[in-house]
Formats: sequence, structure tokens, C-alpha cells
Amino acid sequence: MADYIPGKETDKIAWLLTFGRWLTDDDGANALAHGFTWEQACGFYASAFQASLALMNARKTQGLARAATIHKNQTIGEAVALARDYVGKLQHDLTMTDAERAAAGITVPDTHKTAATPDAIAMIPPPLLVLDFSIRHQVSVHWGPNPGNEHQNAKPAGVLGCEIQYAQGGLPQEESGWTTLGLDTDSPMIHHVENRDVEYRDRPALVPRLGQSLYSTTYVYRARYVDKHLHYGNFSAPAECTVSV
Repeated sequence: MADYIPGKETDKIAWLLTFGRWLTDDDGANALAHGFTWEQACGFYASAFQASLALMNARKTQGLARAATIHKNQTIGEAVALARDYVGKLQHDLTMTDAERAAAGITVPDTHKTAATPDAIAMIPPPLLVLDFSIRHQVSVHWGPNPGNEHQNAKPAGVLGCEIQYAQGGLPQEESGWTTLGLDTDSPMIHHVENRDVEYRDRPALVPRLGQSLYSTTYVYRARYVDKHLHYGNFSAPAECTVSV
């Protein structure tokens, strides 16, 4: 037998408020007629209203968290871009020694060149990912060595593009849980998301104090480089975001 209280939070709040209004309508006539006191009816409606406020505050906190994540990614990207500018200057400085390069943590030139092999793509560090999900129904997947700054995010030598995969609902436990979004040759790749399994309509008439509400779901992404001979590199660390759909 189905539960009379809806499972979705927004629908559940709507039901609680409706029930609270029924108890308190006409100065509590319904409540008094069925053995409840006026204080009990008012107490229940207050409880339902507090629940609706708690839901609104949670939605607001989620929005602030998304904004903080975008700011973090942009700030890290700017710092990485500045570091690459400085390193580029150092690498062209004829007075820079290999010992100084090693101490600074930058690349020391390889004096013993090795021939390219089909496995060379696997030797390139996996791409980094930065997700921009500030637009509803859309995730921009920035990938590359410096995805926080597309003006300084050139692909590594020999790389054709990047295969992007995603999973909905969190990090999958099995490899079969990943879906290939496509092969992208120019960052970022745009993923238009839509949750077709959940049908939701706002009900402002039932929840006048809640206003508009959104359904959100988690998407996880990973990526790997592909060379010009369609050899695949190693996957990146997963990147996750929660998107309003």
C-alpha cells in the first residue's frame, strides 16, 4: 500500500503544509472536531512551516556551495596559469641549470631522446578537469593540462583530443557504469543534462512560502587523452558536480 506522505522532499513539504492548513482552517474546526486541541493544530502547522524553511535554507546553501566551487576552480586555474608563465620564462633562461630546475620542481630536459611508441600516450599525465555547472541543464567540461585558463591550455604534444566519460548519480562501482560522452578535440566539451527519470512540476499554489524549487542530480566525469593514432592514455581523477535539472 502506497504511503500517503510523498517521498520527494518538495512534495512532502507541500503535503505537510496542506495538512497543517486543514487542521487550522476555520479556527481549528477540523482539529477540534476530531479530538485535537487548538494548540496541537497550531503546533503542527508551525512544525510544517519550519520544515519548509529548512528546505529553502538547504537549497540556498547548495547554491552557495556551487558558487564557491566555481570560484575555487577559477582561482586555482589562474594560479596555475601564472606558474606556467613563470616556468616558461625560466626554461628559456640560458643561465638556468638542471639542478635549479629540479629544485624548483619543473621539467628537466631529457638529453636521451627515446623513440615514440604506441604506449607513449600512457606516459603523458592524465588531463585535469574543471567543471562549470553554473548554467542549468548544462555542464561545461574543461580538460587539459591547465583547464582553468583555456587561453593557456594547449594539448600535450602528440595528443589528438580527449575522451570524456560520465556517470549519473555518483561514482559508479563498476566500469560498465560509465557512459562515453564523446571525443573532444577542443576544450571545453558541453554536456546538456536532463533527468528523464524524474517528472517534477513546481506547485506554488500548494507551497506558497516555498517559491520555485529545483530537482538536482550528481554527475561524475573522467577523461583520458587520445593520440593521433587513436591510442588511449590513462584516465584522470573523477570530477563531480551537482546539477539542477
